[in-house]
Amino acid sequence: MKNNKELMEFAETLAIPLPGEMDINSYEFLDINFSGGKDSIAMALILLHGYKLPREKMRLIHMRIDGSNQEAYFDYPETDEYLKYCSEKLGIKLITIASEKGLKERIEERGKWPAPAQQFCTSYQKRDCYAKWVRSRGPGKYLCLSGERSQESSRRASNLSVSNFRVYKAANAPTKKRFVDWYRPIHHLHVDEVWKLLKLADIEPHPCYTKYNVSRCSCKFCIFLSPTEMNNIAKAFPEDFQELVEMEKRLGHTMKYIKGQSVSLVDFIQRDKSEDQLSLDMFLPCKW
Repeated sequence: MKNNKELMEFAETLAIPLPGEMDINSYEFLDINFSGGKDSIAMALILLHGYKLPREKMRLIHMRIDGSNQEAYFDYPETDEYLKYCSEKLGIKLITIASEKGLKERIEERGKWPAPAQQFCTSYQKRDCYAKWVRSRGPGKYLCLSGERSQESSRRASNLSVSNFRVYKAANAPTKKRFVDWYRPIHHLHVDEVWKLLKLADIEPHPCYTKYNVSRCSCKFCIFLSPTEMNNIAKAFPEDFQELVEMEKRLGHTMKYIKGQSVSLVDFIQRDKSEDQLSLDMFLPCKW
């Protein structure tokens, strides 16, 4: 990685003290929840260069939204190749896991879309998926690491202010000698610091940021997309978007709500205005 000395020095400034109740050196496996988004990459860089944790203990764990052996629909088509690129750049092993059912099938079964208060996209396709996978691995001491940041939303800031470290109850089983904890090591980072880490590490951003101009590397049709972002995706994937519109009609349930009122996807993207277009400067200077 170019600018390696500068990268290490910068990462060290961002590595805040770890929770007193967590002995980071006691874990046999450091499992990094890895979407390929900027935050998961920044998290890996902080762990490597800020906390200087052993690379051989780390694993990039990617949880595929579309399930096992299914074509990309909610996942971006470029993600699989991009994950391989990140794994090579970081020098960390990549493991891709998936639920048997994809998100589309989950939505059809429930007859409704995920919502901010009911993010079953995250619970089924990510948290439960990881817990099931760890349970299959047997005894050991695991630390699950995820890249939520307080700056992202008031909801996350509120949640992260309560606890950043806890037991991963769905996977933890002391009687079977399996101990699993969960920590969020970059909860304090600002977005400009995240981008600076990627720049110093010479890691190109996921195409969702540069090609499709969205701010979140999550589901292609994420419930948190703005009208402009959703319109960008609709233009890039018109057939997939039309299928989503038909699903919305068939289910009789809309994906988007504005001020408590349901809004169809077609009406939602019509709210796109040029002045709302995101300005995504990939490498903003760090503000101290």
